[in-house]
Amino acid sequence: MKVCFFGGGALRLFGVIRAAMADVGVLDNGEVFLYDLDLTRAEAMGRMLLKTPERARANCQIRWGNSLDEALLGADMVGVILPASAPKSYMLGHHESFDRGFISSDNISPNGAVSAVKIAPVLMNLARRMEVQCPNAWLINFVNPIAVLSAMVNNHTKIRCLGVCAGFTNHLSDISRIFGEDQEAEDLVVDCAGVNHLSYIIDGQWQGEPILEALNRHIDDNWKMCELQPWWDSFARDNITNSVTTLVKLWRKYGVMVFSSEGDGLAHLMYDDALVNCRKHNPNRTVAEVEAAIQSNRKVRQNMDNKFQQYLDRELDDDFWENHWKEDSTFRRQDQNIFVRIMAAIAGVREMRLATSRPNEGAIAGIRDDQCVEYSQVLIGEKIASANDQPLQIPDVAMGMTSALASHQTMLGNALALEDPVMLARALLTYPVRPFSRDLSELYQSLFKLAGDEIHPTYQQAVQYL
Repeated sequence: MKVCFFGGGALRLFGVIRAAMADVGVLDNGEVFLYDLDLTRAEAMGRMLLKTPERARANCQIRWGNSLDEALLGADMVGVILPASAPKSYMLGHHESFDRGFISSDNISPNGAVSAVKIAPVLMNLARRMEVQCPNAWLINFVNPIAVLSAMVNNHTKIRCLGVCAGFTNHLSDISRIFGEDQEAEDLVVDCAGVNHLSYIIDGQWQGEPILEALNRHIDDNWKMCELQPWWDSFARDNITNSVTTLVKLWRKYGVMVFSSEGDGLAHLMYDDALVNCRKHNPNRTVAEVEAAIQSNRKVRQNMDNKFQQYLDRELDDDFWENHWKEDSTFRRQDQNIFVRIMAAIAGVREMRLATSRPNEGAIAGIRDDQCVEYSQVLIGEKIASANDQPLQIPDVAMGMTSALASHQTMLGNALALEDPVMLARALLTYPVRPFSRDLSELYQSLFKLAGDEIHPTYQQAVQYL
């Protein structure tokens, strides 16, 4: 099997590809192509992968380069890991959003919607090149907002696209933590339905008991956050604690357990509180301060690259591969990562149960077939289908918001594919927090102005219809 990663120098890929090569039959005698415009990063990733014990086991070819057609030719899977927006316009968009009463993120938010407008031509070009070079390949998109881009590609090209999220594995740890242990559950199987970052656990088992009943029994007045493992740094500890306690809070208030704990999704069930929190953790900054922050972030990333690359010319023993991840998480093998599961399924090694963003096709009751939603699926080889024989039912308390988000994101993806500025403006205004309001319209106008030539000229025409 040949897999290609678009943005192949991304450090997050290292543990993913290690895990895929460790899985017998997935990449054995196969090929990984790391496509990246930054050849230095792609080469570093490739050379480090060549040093791993997993590569030695799988006898997998590792290549890198910046020729897209060479990267795509004959691929069975193409994974995409890119930022959707330039950091300056995205960061300045935070306070444009806050000032008008809206949260800001790279996914479910007005700023996230405009990020889709910025990156759409790149994804559409990739899908069109895939139609020529690898028409039967799966496009696995990790770029937010994944549901918008999945709708765009699935509904308007011949390429099959799955929108995937790191949050897929969040629930494996979040549920364990709710029940008192900071570890990743290995045998937890649940049914979920909703939209990416705001889907809900509908059914499943926890240690032989129906999971919703187990949660109801366990989350009582004496519930408290579990003790976290010592390797988490203070930033991670705060994020984990906040996410898990928020899940518990929403369970107590609405009786729903959100499948994955990303903040912008949770925000839609507690919007005012989330907006206060956004403002608290994102103090208003001038353009000069934003530019300074960008430079600082680039230095941090360069330091991470340097730290990674220092091992390229060293002999690395078994102890390094087994334990160094405790000091540097970049080296941790990501055996449960959704990319790893997908590669195993596409290779035909085993049927895999997943949750991805793709057209509904009858999986969730009350959602149109073409609307892009997140739900439990099974994938093996060329075949993908809902994991359930009957349509899943989103909890009544959450159905209105969820279906409105699905409609908004799908309409946005359709407008971007069709390059229709009128439809694009209408799609943007359907964001279901104060939809069609003057504040929402003015926010989008400001975000388009901040983006400037990041936005394709055809899409820029949408401003006159907002």
